[in-house]
Amino acid sequence: MGDRLVSNPAIIISNHTSLADYFIIHYLARVSVLGDYSPVIPSSSEKITLPVVNFFSWFLVWRVPTVKILLHMLKCDENWEIDQKSVAFVFSRLLKSKNSQWIVIFPEVNIWTKEGAGLQRQLSEKYFLPQFNHLLYPRFSSFFNVITALADIKPQPYSNLYDITILYTRRDSNEISYQPPTLLEFFSSKIPITVTINVKIRSVNRIPEKRHKLERYLEHLWRNKDKLIGQLKEESELQGMYSQSTCINGV
Repeated sequence: MGDRLVSNPAIIISNHTSLADYFIIHYLARVSVLGDYSPVIPSSSEKITLPVVNFFSWFLVWRVPTVKILLHMLKCDENWEIDQKSVAFVFSRLLKSKNSQWIVIFPEVNIWTKEGAGLQRQLSEKYFLPQFNHLLYPRFSSFFNVITALADIKPQPYSNLYDITILYTRRDSNEISYQPPTLLEFFSSKIPITVTINVKIRSVNRIPEKRHKLERYLEHLWRNKDKLIGQLKEESELQGMYSQSTCINGV
């Protein structure tokens, strides 16, 4: 859904509800080259070059979430931030690469849970922050680090920001569940899991570099994302009601 992906270097931000999100992003890298969400596998003689997916969080750039990295996440402050020299060093390898590189950020930091969302709503009310129905309040440090690190690079290789929204849906008889799947459920669930992905391409040049303006920018994107998820759920429920009505009328 949404805009068409291309394989050029890009910064990616996405909501984060499951470890399966990492596999979804890698899948989108494939889509950016093959197009149309095609399941077709190229022949062995046909060489394709996919964008390299790099996840940026907790002072690290990594490609596959290992157990060591997941344990490191649990120990780190979710408001972490690193200085500019360190940021430049972290991204130096990506900027020297001949391959297209995607830098992926999950601004919520933590995976969405009902308990976490409930606690954050209390904190948002206490500190007069926007409240979200389907998301956690975004943390700004990683996004700020990436934007400021790339701002001084000329020519600018990262012109696109991919604003990605992921929604997992399970439909069992007449019941619809939006409970995000565990990694095990994602690959072995007996109930089919529908993954809805919305992509919005934005210009990196339009992202403010000043910290407070950048925070308002990301907060605005998160408001829109929260509304979008609500709309996607409404559409899914209406579709379910229509399907049920069709079945009843056809009996």
